[in-house]
Amino acid sequence: MAYSRHPFARDALVATVILAALYGLGAASQAAPLQLPAYLVVVGFDVLEVGFGAAPVYRISFALYLVGLGVVAAAAAAGIRRLARGREVSSLRLGAAGALAVVGTLSLAVAASVFLGTTQREPVAIAGTTGAVMLALAGWLGGLFAVPDRRSR
Repeated sequence: MAYSRHPFARDALVATVILAALYGLGAASQAAPLQLPAYLVVVGFDVLEVGFGAAPVYRISFALYLVGLGVVAAAAAAGIRRLARGREVSSLRLGAAGALAVVGTLSLAVAASVFLGTTQREPVAIAGTTGAVMLALAGWLGGLFAVPDRRSR
């Protein structure tokens, strides 16, 4: 992507917008599958709150957390960009891939903590499957692998 002067900043912006949209979709939806990514983002924030203490201004702290996740997602997008060398992938797709990679990793972390902390297996299966699906989607969006097209046969 020779035209790109600041791919990291653009990836961070795209990822932050997508993370905020996932949170908004979960907050506005009554469908449980759509609420899961938002729940995972909030769980990550809650872990930070436990470590650093309750935030005096929750909304500002949460917004800064989303921006921080966007920066982490941009780092993931940069890694995906390196792995997908030689394939032309748009910055929008890379930013989305980074955001999904972050939420997928959060999901796997939740699954691991529940697995190690309790005997409940249903939340582990749900969070683990969600994490694996999100990481697979991130790989697909980032151009790491292609899904075969049945129409081309």
